[in-house]
Amino acid sequence: MRIEITTDPVQFRSRTEAFLVRDPLRHTVITTGTANAAGGLDGSNEPSRFLSVHAEDDTVLGVAMRSAGHDLYLGDIAEGCVDTVADALAEVVPDAGGVEGAPEHATRFSDRWSALLGVGYRHSYTSRLYRLGTLRVPDAAGSPRRAVESDTELCLAWAEAMRVELDMGPNGWTATQIGKRIAAGRWWLWEHEGRPVSLAAHQVPGYGWSRIGPVYTPPADRGHGYASILTAHVAHTLRTKGVNVCLFADPADPTPNKIYQAIGFEPVREFVRYAFTR
Repeated sequence: MRIEITTDPVQFRSRTEAFLVRDPLRHTVITTGTANAAGGLDGSNEPSRFLSVHAEDDTVLGVAMRSAGHDLYLGDIAEGCVDTVADALAEVVPDAGGVEGAPEHATRFSDRWSALLGVGYRHSYTSRLYRLGTLRVPDAAGSPRRAVESDTELCLAWAEAMRVELDMGPNGWTATQIGKRIAAGRWWLWEHEGRPVSLAAHQVPGYGWSRIGPVYTPPADRGHGYASILTAHVAHTLRTKGVNVCLFADPADPTPNKIYQAIGFEPVREFVRYAFTR
């Protein structure tokens, strides 16, 4: 077994494409991070790092990454390889603030990380992955529009508010990251009476899938169906381009899970994030 770590997303994609394409929905976060780095959309001076585990015959046994400005993320990893992945990443990114992945992988990784670096860890959040089945578009007052450059500060403020509310870790968005995504036409606002009331974005498609997120409505404007209809609108826009749609939600919060399932999203599996404590 050997570990390959690179800051070159194109090289990583070349090494691992056959592995990722077997289950692109499972690896939506990895493929998005790779695409953003390759397209110059990570918006950070810190390089992203992409890891792959290889058998002696070069078969890929697992993948992981640390996307620029974010914590560690684990893709599928073969049994017996998680400790080796933790060892390798501890050497190059010992300052990582946390890790996210399938529960069995993230827990094993965090145990190893703690032993290596003398830190603790705590459960930060659980996320549930959904895939879109039959889309059902609800009704709500207002209309959608794509965000424009002048919306960057508003989108940044709402994205940061969402990060804090959901305890998504210390690494947040930057104006540069959001500005690039707005310019690419991937961030949307729902307006009511000429005022933005909800936000939804989607990631760059990868291997036939695009992930919706973030989705956020300020507390004062909740309860009117704005997030539901905007999410449905973005999903419909992607579907018309032949792209499959997925998203994440906090399973402990009944509201988003209820509205996503009401518009046609079906649960697939859950992931956990652990924050490292020093």
